[in-house]
Amino acid sequence: MTVPERAPLGAALALLLAVVSLTGPLSPVLMAVAVGLLALLIGLAWPSLLELPSPGGTRAVVSGTGILGALVTVLVPERFTPLSGVVMVCAIGVFASFAHQMLRSERRELTESLTGTIAGVFVSGIAACWVLAQSAALDSASGSVVTAIAAGLAATLLMNSTPLPSLLRFVLAALLGVAVTTLLAVSLAGVLPLLAVVIGLVTAIGAGCAHLLTGSSLVSREPAPSLAVAAVPVATVGVVAHLAVLLLP
Repeated sequence: MTVPERAPLGAALALLLAVVSLTGPLSPVLMAVAVGLLALLIGLAWPSLLELPSPGGTRAVVSGTGILGALVTVLVPERFTPLSGVVMVCAIGVFASFAHQMLRSERRELTESLTGTIAGVFVSGIAACWVLAQSAALDSASGSVVTAIAAGLAATLLMNSTPLPSLLRFVLAALLGVAVTTLLAVSLAGVLPLLAVVIGLVTAIGAGCAHLLTGSSLVSREPAPSLAVAAVPVATVGVVAHLAVLLLP
């Protein structure tokens, strides 16, 4: 897959999150399902993107961490906060990464395999922040903030599909993402314009940088690795959505 072919997949995933954020009381559960899909895509593609040995174990650990993190956010016992549950799931994922390496029969590239798997664990694990953001937004009646961020993210990734020079494409994608996020955050959620611009900038630049970083791999244009290139920016921006919901008055 080339850059113009994989970027629309990321935009479609972000647009899916935007639609899910509008589904009312069911939105946290549906968001968890969508995040589970993100984690599955990242897990399936991660060892191919990083060219890791023992891909089967890495796929299981990375996907399992993200899916479990999404489940914990909606099923966590009352004595735990959802955020602490996600942290514990990431810790379990790190432990599973070490266990995976110890159980490998082929002992080559242990360090690369371990560090690469742990990186995937945290990328898929923090995707659960989308569910945390949606749950918090629903409780505070500010769900439109999540919608605005997801829509701005979709616009950013969609602009990245254009066959423009990389620097120009990055700048235009950031500008479009900021514009969409700001417009929706101000009109739908009543966020102050300056604050909406800041949220849009963090969203667009963060997504663009994640896309450039994962897309810099030599194998990133191949079909399987390109799934991670599309899904990783969407997963990481969940942190921005969660912080925005928590910090907005």
